Amino acid sequence: MEHNSHYKLALYHWNQLIQDACDYANIDLPAECQSYLLLTLVRYIQDEELAEEAVGMDLLYESQVVVKNQFQQLKTQADHCLILAGLFPAHLDRQSIRISHYIERGRERFARLSELVESNDRLIYEKLSASFVDLVDVLHTIRAFNGSPTLPLIQAMEFWSDTGSKTAYQTLTANRQSIPLNESLIDCAYKH
Repeated sequence: MEHNSHYKLALYHWNQLIQDACDYANIDLPAECQSYLLLTLVRYIQDEELAEEAVGMDLLYESQVVVKNQFQQLKTQADHCLILAGLFPAHLDRQSIRISHYIERGRERFARLSELVESNDRLIYEKLSASFVDLVDVLHTIRAFNGSPTLPLIQAMEFWSDTGSKTAYQTLTANRQSIPLNESLIDCAYKH
């Protein structure tokens, strides 16, 4: 009984933290995506091996031995991408991997999952794919609440330029008198 009450308390606190992060970062995350993020966070926090597996994820993950359950393999890969991009951006930076690489992979996995499930479950995976940057932004905001450093400016610039991330943009413009320009806007200006 005590374990159940601890689990419910953890769910409540994580849910509140996700809500606060969405409000703070001005992110309108669909309720289904918030619920998915909540359950994913609780699962990763409770399962130390799962978290270590995410951090140790190989870039060639998809070329490893094929798991019999393609659905579970894709879901695990998408979740790993979300956790890595959202909670461990410094790990990616040390390996010279752009956050957008894992965002693209996570989006692709969720999109493929939407093709494998019944029509009533398809919408959640489509929303997760479409909201992947916002999910990562919520995790970055939660990290900032915890006192973890924000993204280094170069990583924030790459993340914002590649994905349009709201939190990366906030990092770039915080306490500054400038607004970053996306490379595509600069290229467009020189063409005219």
